[in-house]
Amino acid sequence: MIGQERVERMNNPVMDALGTADFAEYERSIYEKHQRNAEQEILQALQALLLNTVFLAVVKEWAGRKSYRFHGYRPVNIRLKSGAQWQVRSPTFLKSKSKENKPGRKKKRRQDVQAHLGLEALGIFDRVSPELCALCVQIAALCPSFEVASSSLSGFGVTMNHSLLRNIFYRFARMAIPNRVQCHADAHWRRPGLRILVCIDAGRARERKKKRGRKPDNAKRQGFHSDWIAPWLLTISLFDQDGKSISSPAPIIDGSCGDIDQAFDLLKQHLEAVNLAEASEVVFCADGGSGIWRRFEQIAHDLGISNPRYVLDYTHAKQNMNQVCSLIVNTLRLSQKAAKKVCSDVRHMLWKGDIEGIANLVRERLKGKRNSLKKAMAKLESYFADHQKFRYDSYQALHIPIGSGTVESAVRRVINLRIKSPGTFWLRQNAESMLFIRSLVLTGKLKQAVSCLAISLFSNEFRLHEDTYASAA
Repeated sequence: MIGQERVERMNNPVMDALGTADFAEYERSIYEKHQRNAEQEILQALQALLLNTVFLAVVKEWAGRKSYRFHGYRPVNIRLKSGAQWQVRSPTFLKSKSKENKPGRKKKRRQDVQAHLGLEALGIFDRVSPELCALCVQIAALCPSFEVASSSLSGFGVTMNHSLLRNIFYRFARMAIPNRVQCHADAHWRRPGLRILVCIDAGRARERKKKRGRKPDNAKRQGFHSDWIAPWLLTISLFDQDGKSISSPAPIIDGSCGDIDQAFDLLKQHLEAVNLAEASEVVFCADGGSGIWRRFEQIAHDLGISNPRYVLDYTHAKQNMNQVCSLIVNTLRLSQKAAKKVCSDVRHMLWKGDIEGIANLVRERLKGKRNSLKKAMAKLESYFADHQKFRYDSYQALHIPIGSGTVESAVRRVINLRIKSPGTFWLRQNAESMLFIRSLVLTGKLKQAVSCLAISLFSNEFRLHEDTYASAA
């Protein structure tokens, strides 16, 4: 038997070259070996930096403005990209004690919580490295649940339970959301001559809200309400001279689970970071939702946009105009051929933006049909009130987009495939965190956001004090 195995091995070139007949196992072992060596090298450089006197001096200065005091070095376990834990000696800080208590408030027992500000200054939050954080957050945003994401991470050689993964995800979101505009920043948006398309739309999600009052005696849990909410999603994209969408740079996609005013405040913040003053075209496009267009006009006025264009999405316009056509057809009981002729005439006038012509046709056809005429005119006077939004023939001649497909697609990918999934109920702040992170992941800006946190926290701090501490180097 031993001789037979030796002969089989001699006749197997894969075994001779790799030492194993399974190439997948060989590939995995080589990556694990070199990854371990790489992480040891990273750990040595990190430890040297944490012990550096110049680095410590800057961190102390930064900690002082946050009301923290240095408390010496302590060993701490951190996770690098493989998910393995490594121990380093980290400078720790404690929150400074307040000198006096507020009057009328009972003194609370103080719990000293160590803060590893040296690690946080480098972007290592919750003792997780930026690369591992980016991997965990990306997988959690793309998978249907944190349990599935935790299982998927094991395929990358990262062992992490879903509870820790959830904590990393929401902690990162809480830190990144205050810097959400910087996370989407791109130098391309500051160039002159941009042709910009701005869209906004609302999706649907179920909110988990705890029931008030006393838990029933026969119930195991308090229970919760699951009302529908409308998360708002916005897109800012570019289009070329032919009116076609440009994929690079990636569009800005963001949103809010608050009300419509919060969504438009967020839209305004993003537009302030764009070079609107030198833009060749700025087009606002959406459906005919209540309150959208007057807020678009207010933003254009506040930001000083010259000659903005307002286009109501052509598909939504056709859908609403079909209601007018149906009133004519059903009221007059037209034949199929006559109904097709009426609808064709109405759509032709809609394409030309001739809303007044459609109104005259309605008055002529529904003369004497008081109820139907009233309903048809009410639709024309409400949804189609501003005739300038419907000049689709003119817009197409100018190579201006006439549809809000960018935001419709974003709603499907960002909201519907994860946040609106069946049987899923959200705390509102968690839904907004997921919306924000999925927007970053699907536009390829997650790693930029991870880097943005560390840069905003510390890089500027060091530049401000590099002259002060140059002598310590």
